[in-house]
Amino acid sequence: MKRLSMILLASMLTVTLAQAQMKCGAGKCGASMSMDTSNANSELMTDMHQTNGYSVKIASVKSLVVGNNAIEVVLQKDGKVVTDAKVKVKFFMPEMPGMPYMEYKEKLKLDGNSYKGNANFSMSGTWQYQLKFKTADGEKHKVRGSINL
Repeated sequence: MKRLSMILLASMLTVTLAQAQMKCGAGKCGASMSMDTSNANSELMTDMHQTNGYSVKIASVKSLVVGNNAIEVVLQKDGKVVTDAKVKVKFFMPEMPGMPYMEYKEKLKLDGNSYKGNANFSMSGTWQYQLKFKTADGEKHKVRGSINL
């Protein structure tokens, strides 16, 4: 049993180091968000984007953990909050050797001046996201980013 635990721990460390090396090798060492990957209690996620005249803020309500996480999105145009859009988000982790592709999709619901929903992360690591929203004029918009859990 101890040997199996040691093998599992060594595998997890190898994957984590490989992810860090791939990220830095791609010139992405200075990410816009920093997350503490040394324990399950990461920092709050807050990311800002600009697209087609819209300001997009995506944030976690609490520190990110493996499992369910409450998220909220605030859309603004010309300094005014947009409350008539349809918003959805997809979090995904690309396939890696020995690990399948993983994703979680959620349609966010308007609650006050923000769109709220959940993100379910099945494991720690680097998760990419794609946030899409369709405004009342029928235009579709998209932003992308990544988080480290």
